[in-house]
Amino acid sequence: MLNRLTQVFLPQFLCIIIISLVGSNLALADKKRSHEEVSQALIEIKIDDAKYEDNRLTVKGELSRSTGESIALYDDQTGEILSTRNRSEDSRHFSFRVKDLKTIPCRIKVKTGEVSASKEVEHAPDDCSSPQPPPPPDNQSPLCSIISPNSSLINIALGDSINFRGQASDPEGGILTYEWDFNGGADARPSVLSPGNILFDVNNGSFLVHFIVTDDHNTRCTADMTVVVGTDVPNPPIDMVPQQPAPNTTGAGDGNHVVLPANDLGMHCADLGSYPLNILPPFNTVNAHTILKGSTGANRPLILDASSVTLKYSAASNPNDPAGSGSINSTSQNYPVGSKIADAEIKKSDFWDELRDTGQTIASFLFPDLNPVPDEGLATIDNMSLGRGLYMPGIVDPYMSNDPQGFSTFLEEKRWFTAQGIPLTSVDDTGRLNSYPMMRIQAIDNNTGLTVATTDVVTPVSGEVDCRDCHTAGKVGADSAARTIPNNAGVPAPVFVQPLSNDRLDVETAAKKNILMLHDYKHGTHFIAQDKPVLCAGCHKSNALASVGGPAGDPTLDNMSNVMHGFHGRLKVDAASVLLRNFQGDPDLIDPQNQANDVSLIPFGDNVPMEENCFQCHPGKITQCFRGAMYTAGQKCDDCHGGLLAMGGEFTRADGSVREPWAEEPTCGACHSGIGSEAVANLAYDPNDPSAEPLPAKTTRFAENDLTLYRNSLDGHASLGCESCHGSPHAIWPNRNPDANDNVTAIQLQGHAGTISDCTVCHEDNSFPRGTLNGPHGMHPVNDPNWMDEDSHGDFAKNSRNGDRCADCHGADHLGTRLSKVPVDRVLKSSEGKTLATLKAGDEVACNLCHSLSKSFDD
Repeated sequence: MLNRLTQVFLPQFLCIIIISLVGSNLALADKKRSHEEVSQALIEIKIDDAKYEDNRLTVKGELSRSTGESIALYDDQTGEILSTRNRSEDSRHFSFRVKDLKTIPCRIKVKTGEVSASKEVEHAPDDCSSPQPPPPPDNQSPLCSIISPNSSLINIALGDSINFRGQASDPEGGILTYEWDFNGGADARPSVLSPGNILFDVNNGSFLVHFIVTDDHNTRCTADMTVVVGTDVPNPPIDMVPQQPAPNTTGAGDGNHVVLPANDLGMHCADLGSYPLNILPPFNTVNAHTILKGSTGANRPLILDASSVTLKYSAASNPNDPAGSGSINSTSQNYPVGSKIADAEIKKSDFWDELRDTGQTIASFLFPDLNPVPDEGLATIDNMSLGRGLYMPGIVDPYMSNDPQGFSTFLEEKRWFTAQGIPLTSVDDTGRLNSYPMMRIQAIDNNTGLTVATTDVVTPVSGEVDCRDCHTAGKVGADSAARTIPNNAGVPAPVFVQPLSNDRLDVETAAKKNILMLHDYKHGTHFIAQDKPVLCAGCHKSNALASVGGPAGDPTLDNMSNVMHGFHGRLKVDAASVLLRNFQGDPDLIDPQNQANDVSLIPFGDNVPMEENCFQCHPGKITQCFRGAMYTAGQKCDDCHGGLLAMGGEFTRADGSVREPWAEEPTCGACHSGIGSEAVANLAYDPNDPSAEPLPAKTTRFAENDLTLYRNSLDGHASLGCESCHGSPHAIWPNRNPDANDNVTAIQLQGHAGTISDCTVCHEDNSFPRGTLNGPHGMHPVNDPNWMDEDSHGDFAKNSRNGDRCADCHGADHLGTRLSKVPVDRVLKSSEGKTLATLKAGDEVACNLCHSLSKSFDD
């Protein structure tokens, strides 16, 4: 009884009390109020009409008297502001027409000053704003474990297999994807729940195995275990060489400068062994801008040159490195120091090994005009002022020291420092395979000698320049049964050699000898008899080497890309996938101009994984060098580059020219129009064009500089290298693995992975009090409270002389596009600290997050 009486009478009782108190307070305050405040209290609002029809909310009414104050329309249930109007002194009527609402209000409120009135909305849909549904629960990480082998550590012999099985589930029941990473111990990277038997082909090593499960929200789970192969696991003299102060720690910088480093290619390759033939030597390049921070105008940030600062690199490590903690690469010398690769515990490279007892190194045979000492790279064009190649940081005392080394030079036309040709290998200082070593880049003030900025950068290098998948004895490229008779010159058919062991290096060395046998048989050379290291680019021009001062090759011979991509692209098979040959065993080649129904030995197409084409030869099944944002989006190598015949220049382009390897590559503008409402293309060329010539850019917003590759292009904002903010080719930020070394640079610079989008990386706080659209690609300041203020971004939105300035990124409807997605969780606040919106990573910023769309379009 008491509860019912309370329910009936208590609200009315409270109303009487509140009204009485309000009346008393009004009476007490009358003497203190200004004339305007009293007048405001006498205004009444009458809403004549509130209805939703034809995708439009219409609200009409009048005030009891005219006023110059603005009037606002709200969703009465959620408090969201839908529209505002400025009133003239002589107008009592108001009218709102609001289109394209995300949520249709059940009830609206009209408010001016402190006076308001509410009304139900006619024809509001059943799912209108009242009651509000509860927010969806946060996505939970998937669960995963390795159930076979059932041990965190297992020891096996070289050539043994392990049966791997995983277990995984998703709390929300979503779709899961799987990935196994054997960290170089096995020549495989399966993408199934349980891959079965996996063979380990690297002797005397410890390999951290990852089983990675990703749900449909890109949330990951990782389970780990360790496989030790062999009995003589390397034991280096110390756990890890000393490092320079890490970024954002004492001694690493003054806070007024920043270094923006990037690897030039996203992946360099260096042959696992340089004998008996070499395609690419140890070689890595880092470019870096050094910037003195500033605001705008005369105080804008400055790109510093060699007169102000000196740049140095030294080895660094990532505590979360997927290869294992403590992975660092300070030297490319074998261990024990001075040992040849065949005798070493830690097998880094044979590049500086003496060839038998000749008194010459393999490097000096490959590059006759050079004779680099161990841990010295090639003397390139940009190293001319040094008179030598670049050094590894541990050259003075390998496995003990890590001394910062100077960059090659400052390139005035690019306004960046370059370190060209760091002789890195893919083996770290403990003998683990790690294709993603890191270097610590320091900017040193020339006057004080103090470090003013430090940033770590990945310097990727892979030993997967693989020939063994086809040219190991008995396989398709070394099949003795297919070649039994002498060639036309009477040269006997080759007798292919078997590897000395199942170790990957031995198998690759034997495969290379088999290739040289074929070369002697086909082209009358005598490489096997001479038994000296052969540099392929010495005869077949490789622009990768020639462009930095390497050999120009023989102009009468086909270039390296043509003899590799072009030739292998012309190999064809029968219905049983058997290579077609003539009576001498030579392949029956496809005619690129008349392919008819020919089937290529190496397939390409929408459903063909990269492991069956590109990754068979270069990095690779283990390295997975194509790993950035485009890989995460589902793209493959041939989506940008085309197939082998296109790569090899077997087709002329529309203007009659042929693709120039290395100098002419896919372009960003071919797929990225710069218009957010348009989907990104998934093919960079016309599918009917066999040459795979990149499509012309629709707009210049994301296009490279004219006749310039992405890696050499500068932005139109401050003439910074595109790589400085987006990352390297093949590794455009972010990497899907949050712990990946690729992500470290961006995280150090702005606190999160992905494109450098936070202006405070280079600009001081409050640099744009009135906003700007002069950022990279015409961007406004990101996550800047000043920009959130209405009189900042609102002024730009209203200035539509050159069209809708918001539409390219936020869409013609201002409801957001892929270009307006936030990369991390954000809380948008005004300059006064008021929270305007709370966003999750991946949310699209729409104009009606903070105000109505009608206000956005100034209806």
